[in-house]
Amino acid sequence: MKLELNSVRFMNGKSQLNRSTRLGVKACFKGDASILPAFERAATSLTRSGRLEACPTLANPISNHFLVAFLIAALGFAGCGRQESAAGAAGGTTSQRPVEIRVKGSDTMVQLATAWAEAYRKVKPNVFVNASGGGTGTGFAALQNNTTDICDASRDIKPEEAEKTKSVTGKEVKEFVVGYDALAVYAHPSNPIKEISVEELREIWAEGGTIGTWEQLNPAFQGKIVLFGRQNNSGTYDYFREHVCGKKDGKQREFRGGISELNGSAEVVENVAKTPLGLGYSGMGYKTPTVNWLKVSGKKGEPAVEPGVDVARSGKYPIARKLYLYTAGEPAGEVKAYIDWILSPEGQKIVEKEGFVPLN
Repeated sequence: MKLELNSVRFMNGKSQLNRSTRLGVKACFKGDASILPAFERAATSLTRSGRLEACPTLANPISNHFLVAFLIAALGFAGCGRQESAAGAAGGTTSQRPVEIRVKGSDTMVQLATAWAEAYRKVKPNVFVNASGGGTGTGFAALQNNTTDICDASRDIKPEEAEKTKSVTGKEVKEFVVGYDALAVYAHPSNPIKEISVEELREIWAEGGTIGTWEQLNPAFQGKIVLFGRQNNSGTYDYFREHVCGKKDGKQREFRGGISELNGSAEVVENVAKTPLGLGYSGMGYKTPTVNWLKVSGKKGEPAVEPGVDVARSGKYPIARKLYLYTAGEPAGEVKAYIDWILSPEGQKIVEKEGFVPLN
């Protein structure tokens, strides 16, 4: 008797869990639907190999609860928890069983994280890397709540975030620098202004700033500056706020009002491309032919520098930053193997291909 008669449909070469089985899987994992693709991939593999038909024959159709338990065992889960090799198999070894590594965090890094995940499938076909964004702050929260194995971050972790992770998980946070990014300042192609200083950016973006129109920078170009930035759970938001808005009288300056705060890095660039008076900040990997980026100097009158690989790595570009991965405790098993691969020449080639700056 075939299990898929009641709980799995094998269609177009792929297995699909039925609705009640999907609900059972989600219930087992506290409503986390992100695990479903891994279960369906496992069901596909088991169906093709004939292992679904090898289960004990029952008088009645196989129940959905039995199938959930069966697939959990097949995937290498210990009870209703994380996959064995994502957490690290006994002794810190890797496994050939189907594995899911959960990665969450920086929207700036999400296209890079996805590219890594896709490339790694060719290296280890049994490892499924589930990469998603949501913002660096969201990634740190997931690390604290044990709902991600790796946090992608476009800024370094704050002391209070590291302390909370330790207090909840009992583990010290481990940090891995995986590349660099130059945070570019984007303008519409019709804008005649080609360079700007951090001092001027501060007066444009910070609360109480003195620059609000383009003619204050260039009398030949007039109109109110329309600002596009990131939402406040973004590492890019935090970095720009800290390094561009800066401090006044020893206190951090906040962003001024009226900024359109967007969910993703690509959205910032897309909106600037549609807005002749627009100005926005985003990672240099998100540049498109529909926008220009401005050369940036530390102070007005100093030589301005265009975003690029060498100047980001050397620190010559004024708004350069590191890109990070964080784990709760020393990574083990498949998570360690995956991070080691990211730091390898093969993983670093993908960093450069996606428009970021590799370590070497």
